[in-house]
Amino acid sequence: MSDIAQHNGNAAAELRRMTRRAAHAVMATTACDHKQVGDGWPVTSMVVPAAHIDGSPILLISDLADHTRHLQSDPRMSLLFTDGNIDPRQSERINSDNARLTIFGRTVADHTLETRQRYLQYHPDAAQYADFADFGFYHVTVEAVYWVGGFGKQRRVKGDQFIVDGCQSLITGHDHVIEHMNTDHADAIADIVEHFTGQNRNDSWKMVAIDCDGMDLECNSADSRPLRVDFTKTIRSPGDARDILVEMCKKARGQMT
Repeated sequence: MSDIAQHNGNAAAELRRMTRRAAHAVMATTACDHKQVGDGWPVTSMVVPAAHIDGSPILLISDLADHTRHLQSDPRMSLLFTDGNIDPRQSERINSDNARLTIFGRTVADHTLETRQRYLQYHPDAAQYADFADFGFYHVTVEAVYWVGGFGKQRRVKGDQFIVDGCQSLITGHDHVIEHMNTDHADAIADIVEHFTGQNRNDSWKMVAIDCDGMDLECNSADSRPLRVDFTKTIRSPGDARDILVEMCKKARGQMT
């Protein structure tokens, strides 16, 4: 676990961050009506997931894909994330131990606007085919998580320990938090960015997403890329978001002892 996880006191938060950083994952499903192998055969494929506000994975997959047919027959699946799959736009972090994390869960079709918005926030290029008749969003209900951080480093977490409960108000109030911060507290965002990341505070940073573990920002500079700022504790509501952002802003401005 990283220093952030130790400071947070919540190892699950760091495991969720690993999935939030990932550009892609390997998904394992159980074959059904596969053209090359018999039913029940384990089959892997590459997918591009996104993490919901509570940490649960979201997928956008086509009915024409083998893995979707497999999941429609048997929704059980697993997702393998590695730090080698970090989205270069999100982070420069490299883990020399080749840490990997497996999520065991079941897929459930998800037609909610929040899930669609969350996925397209992280994968905007998917908007060009998200409305095709054969594509659909799926939510993964997490049952167990297994992390390996190198030789002798392992951790097993239950699904209800990995996923943040009680955060529906943050999901429904997400857009209001973003609008409020960008409209009324742009100076606070700039101070937080400068203090916690070392980036130029004059680059007109804006918050584009927030979740239980941190926030994502972008600025209008031509050579900039999305920026992730992790929180030091888990939040579950717009009130929690306000408290952690006020705390971070005060620290950035040297107002905390």
